[in-house]
Amino acid sequence: MKRPSIGDVARHAGVSTATVSRALNAPDAVTEKTRRKVQEAVDELHYVQSETARNFKLQRANAVLVVAHDVGSIYYSELFRGIQRRAQSSNFTVSITNPSPGGTQDLILSNLRTAKVDGVILLSGHRISADDFALMKKLYAGTPPVVALGEERGNLKIPQLLIDNEHAGYIAGRHLIEMGHTLIGHTYASHNTPVRRARANGLRRALTEAGLPIRPEFFFECGFEAGLGRNAARAFLSLPQRPTAVFCANDLAAMGFMSEVHKHGLSIPEDVSILGFDDIVLADSYIPALSTIHQPRDEIGRRAMNLLLDIIEKRNTDPIPTVEVPVHLIPRDSIKRIAR
Repeated sequence: MKRPSIGDVARHAGVSTATVSRALNAPDAVTEKTRRKVQEAVDELHYVQSETARNFKLQRANAVLVVAHDVGSIYYSELFRGIQRRAQSSNFTVSITNPSPGGTQDLILSNLRTAKVDGVILLSGHRISADDFALMKKLYAGTPPVVALGEERGNLKIPQLLIDNEHAGYIAGRHLIEMGHTLIGHTYASHNTPVRRARANGLRRALTEAGLPIRPEFFFECGFEAGLGRNAARAFLSLPQRPTAVFCANDLAAMGFMSEVHKHGLSIPEDVSILGFDDIVLADSYIPALSTIHQPRDEIGRRAMNLLLDIIEKRNTDPIPTVEVPVHLIPRDSIKRIAR
């Protein structure tokens, strides 16, 4: 029996061969209705696309590399899922790695130069030097297939997908103020990162607009781990006057903070209200359920992979594409309303 061709699929679906090719290789470039018609034709005819021939023609590995700071992180798991799903829909495989300190640049350059992967997604905590990025631009005669997530890379002009961390900090501050709080604290990320500065600045803006004091002693050095949240809670407990609400660096830090103050006999939200960041899978199962700023991590992963594929396929005409993803508040049980 003759093996069905792409032309057979096109005739069966009532579309052009170019449309079939787009539906199979770049599904976001066609409508959902067209994708469905093409997929039905593929299924009915048992059409199998030759990946070997396609990759040879395009000189591709059909693989991407994700460089992560902590591959076991709850936060990253949903990002990985979004990246993986989008990659699979375009027949790409995904490898995940956490290089040793200082090894990020060599890892990326070696993988791209030897064509082991077609592109790289760079998660928070990893950077590329300006010299190495300039070298990659020369190699690719334009925008290299590297997409950064999570935080701005300073003056480095790299394609990136970000959230507005300053606005997120502002949303957090406004919510706590609207709940009646006037003494508001913040556990901020360790080191002088753009994320740390932006979220703290957003909170300060909300406090300033409301005419509320910014108390330096209410800003606690912390990080993105539960243990660091517990450390921040000890600093909070040592204060003669404490904030009535604390906006934490992320949900894990918030949970560590809540655990520590609970051990010292305080109740949440009766004695102190807590607001997290990320909306990890455990946030609504914690007791009390954690109010938080939601990051759509599955969507962020999917859109990061979309952006990378657009660069690989030369569909993006912007030499330095930047995509911004909105965040929003999820109110739950960890914040008390205070009557003024």
